[in-house]
Amino acid sequence: MSDPGAIPFFDLTRQYQEIGESVRLAVNSVLGSQQFILGEGVKRFESRMTDYFGIPEAIGVASGTDALLLLLRAAGLSSGDAVLVPSFTFYASASAICLAGGTPLWTDTDPDLFLVTPALLEEALTSQAVRNASGAWRTRVGGHPVKGVLVVHLYGQVADMRAISEWAEQRNLWVVEDACQAIGALHEEKSPGHHSLGAAYSFFPTKNLGGAGDGGLVTTKDNLVAERIRSLRVHGSRQRYVHEELGYNSRLDAIQAAVIEAKLPHLSRWNARRRQIAERYTKAFSEQGSFGTPVVSPMAESVFHQYTVSFRRDGERDRVREALSGEKIGSEIYYPVPQHRQEAFRNMPLRDLPLTDRLSGSVLSLPVFPELTDREQERIIQSVLNAVSREGTKNG
Repeated sequence: MSDPGAIPFFDLTRQYQEIGESVRLAVNSVLGSQQFILGEGVKRFESRMTDYFGIPEAIGVASGTDALLLLLRAAGLSSGDAVLVPSFTFYASASAICLAGGTPLWTDTDPDLFLVTPALLEEALTSQAVRNASGAWRTRVGGHPVKGVLVVHLYGQVADMRAISEWAEQRNLWVVEDACQAIGALHEEKSPGHHSLGAAYSFFPTKNLGGAGDGGLVTTKDNLVAERIRSLRVHGSRQRYVHEELGYNSRLDAIQAAVIEAKLPHLSRWNARRRQIAERYTKAFSEQGSFGTPVVSPMAESVFHQYTVSFRRDGERDRVREALSGEKIGSEIYYPVPQHRQEAFRNMPLRDLPLTDRLSGSVLSLPVFPELTDREQERIIQSVLNAVSREGTKNG
């Protein structure tokens, strides 16, 4: 039984109390049809997503991780190819590159936007690769060909994809996007996928648009990329029992498609509420000097999958989090261990990433889910301000 005095970091039960009836009706419709794998329900859902994003192709897959993996395969990633990717991200952004046979080349992250920029990409590329006589880039260690860039739209804000794509095109690199935390987010009024080969989305339950389990989606303007992903998600087959390549069992279940479709009409309202909560946090924290609040580009519309602050003094993040926990207020750290320091990537090329290391030791995410009440948020604000005030007094 939940503690009535506690404020959770996220609470899906509140959302279900509001929309549970429509979700149950959607699931019962699938149960009545007994069509659980792909079928008309998934096709209808994919069509609705193309309308939502304004992009001609949307392909449902089994998870956000699979969406990244299949998109990388469809981009043409081959064994040994290197891909630029930020280290300050969730594990799947980098592991998908490895699972597709590639090698991650780590980039740093802008400490204000929490995103990669063309300048950071340039620094990462030239420090780890050299251009040969034909103009192609190869890594300094191992000589792997550098083929592409995986851009991560962290915490719900879209990177400057026009600038990044122009940078990549000049270097003959393709670009794909990890938009798993950014459904509904815009940059220059464009959703992810407009300036790249495609974008990957996750419907993990705690995402802004979550299912009743795992689920994912790839959007693309390229019909050949879409056709390849549709083949890869069903064992590399375009025709039943005929397999042209090694593929995967990565189909979006019809029940998941039904649940997500039932939630889709609420997404814009939920994202708007997240922005409202974020604005209130930022206003309340504007006069303190212990941490920085999220910066949103004037060309972007964030959906605040997370509201993440970054502390300026060593150790203060952990002390404030402990204080919040003592008051039964949830918080999370995304991400305490950057990917270039993960044991799973110990054999990958390593480089110094000072911005990433600093972020991993300083960031803290506060509750920002749409059903958070104003009264709860006020308690969170006061608890954070009290905690940093106490720390400031000690340090003073």
